[in-house]
Amino acid sequence: MAGFGAAKQMQEDREEELPPVNTPAKAKKTIDPFADLRAELSILHQQQPKSTVFALIAGHENTGKSAIVLDAFSKSKSDGQLWILDFDGGGAGTASAFHRDNDRIRCWDPWVMQQGDRTAYDYPGTHDRVMKIMQFAVDIARKQNTPGYTGERLWGVHVTGIDLWDSVCINNMRIVDLNLAKDGIESADWNVKVGHQWDWAIRKTRFHQLTALSRGLVKAGVSVFWETHLRMTNYSFGKNEDTAKWRPDCEKATNNYVYQILICERKDVYNEERTDVIRSEFTVTFDKSKTNAELQGQRRTILVTEAGKPARWIGLPELSDGSL
Repeated sequence: MAGFGAAKQMQEDREEELPPVNTPAKAKKTIDPFADLRAELSILHQQQPKSTVFALIAGHENTGKSAIVLDAFSKSKSDGQLWILDFDGGGAGTASAFHRDNDRIRCWDPWVMQQGDRTAYDYPGTHDRVMKIMQFAVDIARKQNTPGYTGERLWGVHVTGIDLWDSVCINNMRIVDLNLAKDGIESADWNVKVGHQWDWAIRKTRFHQLTALSRGLVKAGVSVFWETHLRMTNYSFGKNEDTAKWRPDCEKATNNYVYQILICERKDVYNEERTDVIRSEFTVTFDKSKTNAELQGQRRTILVTEAGKPARWIGLPELSDGSL
């Protein structure tokens, strides 16, 4: 042990005699935990929505809902197309009657029919078809903003009968997600109840798949129009009938997403015997105008018809001149 201790002491003495080695300290590498967000921040101003039109157009039958959109597109200076997802057939009817020569209006039939002897809509197939068409539209909308792009261009996408899209989502919830029915015919049997209230969140999620794709189109610069009917509602849930009024059928599902709500109405004037309509005035009210406060609550006359006189079509200029 004595020999070991002496050797260790000699080693320590030699280390004390050696000059100190000046080894530079290694520079600490700084890691920015927000590097990805910092890069995103630098380009956020380039990713703002390129369109300000995401409008819900609501009204009873034959009040000019599809007409104002197709007319605005025809008057626009865009070289793009207007796509119509025509759930209720109103878009195709208006295009055929008044815009037959405009080949840039393209009507998609979103419905898929069930195969076999049970005649009904194929709701899962319809849902998948709508998603594919909208994804196709978003792909074009993004590509048309790139330099040198020479393919198809989009001005707008118009979905007629958005309340029917809601029915597609409800039926798919019952058929696909909850396995309560095998097809649309069985799904129509409302004796088979949805088991839990929270299951209706599935329908809402399906509905907003269309919302998300529509918002993607708006962000890429394409105007989006949703068309629906009116229904009598009482959002206050009170007993006073005076609180009930006509509102967009899908308003509670969409009011936080759309930028504009346009209410289409028709007022008829009858003769003294009240047997014949002698004058009809069609109007649009800007019920919600998130992107132009000056339009909030304003009303525009879009069409006047009088017995024995030619119809006077005016349209809604705000849809085509960019002021919406």
